[in-house]
Amino acid sequence: MKSSLLAIALVFTACGGTERSRVSYPVTVSGGGAMVTTDSGWTVTLTRATAHLDAVRFFEGKVVLAKNVKPQWWRSLLVSTAYAHPGHYVPGEALGEFVGPLDADLLTTTPLAWGTADGLTGEQGSLQLTFATAGLEVAGTATKDTLSVPFTASFTPAYAIEGVRSEHVVGKNELGVDVRIDLTHIFSRVDFAQVGSSASPLDPMSPAFNGFGRGVIDSSAYVVTWKEN
Repeated sequence: MKSSLLAIALVFTACGGTERSRVSYPVTVSGGGAMVTTDSGWTVTLTRATAHLDAVRFFEGKVVLAKNVKPQWWRSLLVSTAYAHPGHYVPGEALGEFVGPLDADLLTTTPLAWGTADGLTGEQGSLQLTFATAGLEVAGTATKDTLSVPFTASFTPAYAIEGVRSEHVVGKNELGVDVRIDLTHIFSRVDFAQVGSSASPLDPMSPAFNGFGRGVIDSSAYVVTWKEN
């Protein structure tokens, strides 16, 4: 239920915790354009990048950053989605949420209106992002030297992306918050020389697809910006 987390938070604040007030603020989603470069030197020209989103929730807990370790692709097949956030993370108190569908075209540089979050004033540290069933769908062409690889791929995280850094003291007159999905970060681990049996669609058992999936569940790929009053 949309207001369940917020209702729980209000119960705690009413029982001797930090006093908070209700607040609402708009949420937008943005991408970064059609060109990205991978760590292995591939230049990727995207013709499609659509994020199908379901919900965003804001929490009190801050993210403790840790060294970004990139294990070999075959080892990462054994790593659960808990690896998505860097360092130790405890969500803590729920401070806001918006639940509603959005099909966000990430090739545009203009922030896309998603909805209005209902929340509580006070200091928050992180957010949680939930993808819809279709997940993140991409298409384009990767080039390197004389090689050119047309590709398509889609990936849906099994769980919500937790531990996205969002440190901000929420006031009563917030102008809004933007969640940017960093496609360069998402594609950083993808080596298109290792596409397996197919590039379009990308072979789900290949190292390239594994790199793409790991990019989607990496909380560092989501950059939160609060608009200034």
